[in-house]
Amino acid sequence: MKNILFSFCILSLLIACKKSKTDPSVNPPSSTPSVTISYAPQTTYQTIAGFGGANRMWGTQSLTPAEAQKAFGMGVDELGLSIFRVRLSSNKTEWPIIIEAVKEANKNGVKVLASPWSPPPALKDNNSDIRGRLLPQNYTAFKNYINEFLAYMKSNGATIDVVSIQNEPDWTPTYESCDWTADEMINFLNAPGQITGAKVAAPESLNFNQNMTNAILSNDAAAQKIDIVAGHIYGGGLAKFPLAEQKQKEIWMTEYLLNLNTGNTGAAKWSTYTEAAKWGETIKMLVSVHDAMLNNWNAYIWWYLQRYYSFLGDGEEGTTNGAVLKRGFAFSHFSKFIRPGFVRIGTDATLNFYLKLSAYKKDNQTVMVIINPEAFPINNVQVTGITQTGVVSYTSSETMVMNKKTLTISDKKVTFDAPANSVTTLVITN
Repeated sequence: MKNILFSFCILSLLIACKKSKTDPSVNPPSSTPSVTISYAPQTTYQTIAGFGGANRMWGTQSLTPAEAQKAFGMGVDELGLSIFRVRLSSNKTEWPIIIEAVKEANKNGVKVLASPWSPPPALKDNNSDIRGRLLPQNYTAFKNYINEFLAYMKSNGATIDVVSIQNEPDWTPTYESCDWTADEMINFLNAPGQITGAKVAAPESLNFNQNMTNAILSNDAAAQKIDIVAGHIYGGGLAKFPLAEQKQKEIWMTEYLLNLNTGNTGAAKWSTYTEAAKWGETIKMLVSVHDAMLNNWNAYIWWYLQRYYSFLGDGEEGTTNGAVLKRGFAFSHFSKFIRPGFVRIGTDATLNFYLKLSAYKKDNQTVMVIINPEAFPINNVQVTGITQTGVVSYTSSETMVMNKKTLTISDKKVTFDAPANSVTTLVITN
């Protein structure tokens, strides 16, 4: 009878917790159950390539050395970004604009991805850098153009590590762009000539279209010519890519943007939104990073890293040019502590319907990122099975930024509170 009663109580608790999570008519529980987290270093998933952001793509503004230090550095109030995305311009006269910023990224050991928005207009069927298609007879010429760009950057002391074929080939905007089908990209890859001097990423579709990606990977010759499966997550695309994993390709999310829709014509300005609204969207961003990691993706790259809604201020909407913003600190919960070469490991949590957690390891260090996207705190979160000797937590919420605490290990476990709408990173070391 005791076993039956115990099982009934546990079942009732689980149902109550699940109902409070999924039914908006039910208020949050007055006291949430304690969550116990464990991690399994022996269960391993993907190796992390990095977390990053993009340079400004048009105009003459690029990261200055001081701004690059804040973005890529590992010191106090620096963000530790490990990937930097730049534009491969269709106009050679614009190539020098990015040299200094790329060199600064190189100094910090940051991988640099270059993406073209269009081939040179002379190679396209409409002689324009807006829309149109790359002519098949110019496939080799475009490969040569990419190689010339890579060589030019290298000759000026700026190394490009990864190059894409086309930004958003399946999106048809009225600005710099080029239309590609999967077959056209396959034919381009298999055309005479080879891109040399950098790894190749493709297809960078708008919402990580698996039909486009899998078509390329299913063509053995084309698949051998790319190293990284890349894409964006506008309107969808967050999913596992089993064929990419089977083909042993890294999976990179190379662009995403959230800005409370302030870029739309007639929209309310960023400065009119409350800090709660801005922070709520920041939590949404962090959850997208979490989801990407649980789908075994190797990299996550945000859009402009310097903008009023982003990681560094640009002087607009009340921000200070070059100052680290709260959203930047939030992103650094991943970028600063989960470095290239870390491996995601298994996790488990009992009585957890709220927290989103992932864990990573390298050498003797384990890093856990715990996001509480709920409007109420989750207290007495326990992490068990700690065999190392030190645990430091960093917590950010609407009211705190990278709040650092040294946690006490007792009986191989630590306890901490996860405030409402917060992110906590645990760094566990010997």
